[in-house]
Amino acid sequence: MMLDFGGIRVFLGYILLIVLAEVLTSFVNPSYGLLLHSLILLSLLVVSSVTHEEGSVSGFYLSLSLAPLIRIISLSVPLASFPRYAWYIIVNVPVLVATVAMMRIRGIGFKDAGVEFGKPGEVAWIALTGIPFGFIDYLILRPESIAAGLSFSGFLLLALGLGFSTGFVEELIFRGLMQPGAVRLFGERGGLVGVSAVFASLHIGWLSLLDLVFVFSVSLFFGYMVLRKGNIIGVTLSHGITNVVLFLVAPYLNLI
Repeated sequence: MMLDFGGIRVFLGYILLIVLAEVLTSFVNPSYGLLLHSLILLSLLVVSSVTHEEGSVSGFYLSLSLAPLIRIISLSVPLASFPRYAWYIIVNVPVLVATVAMMRIRGIGFKDAGVEFGKPGEVAWIALTGIPFGFIDYLILRPESIAAGLSFSGFLLLALGLGFSTGFVEELIFRGLMQPGAVRLFGERGGLVGVSAVFASLHIGWLSLLDLVFVFSVSLFFGYMVLRKGNIIGVTLSHGITNVVLFLVAPYLNLI
């Protein structure tokens, strides 16, 4: 495969811009980060439009536009008006709507994006990696529980909602849509590393370099599994379980 090094530089430039927008959001002023993310989104939509005759290029940059969109929505929605346990669900619902709309525009079905059930044994062992991932991430970040005061049934509903809204939505975007386009354009190594860098950059707000390294490593694992297995179900479940353990189970156990 002959790599387009000009395209790689453009992709790297967008990664650096997303990182800068996250740094502005976390360390300077969220308004500046929101502005830069909005400009990145607009730029990606323009690039996708002008390259529409190059289907793989246009489709990739359209899928990449979902990354700044995630942060724009999270910064724009008045989350303070809602209980903390509902934040992730509220943010990811409009993101899912935008993702499905983009898939329809591009003529991509869920099966094309790797949403395909099969080989339950393989899916199960990949899904179970979410348990150690969640506990490791908790030991790094030590977040407060978002389920304080909930009944058992409320706890279960929150776990399902959190698992779906973060696990399925984010994996559909990053591993189901963005990664295949990146791999086609930049090769397996470039695609995996590039998409993992975009994914990890959206975790800068946790203000932990160790967590960025951990999230980047987990993202590489998820991406590799999707490449080898051909579907996103296992990593979707692992991602969802990771966040359920991180925000619900581990804080409840109050690990030392």
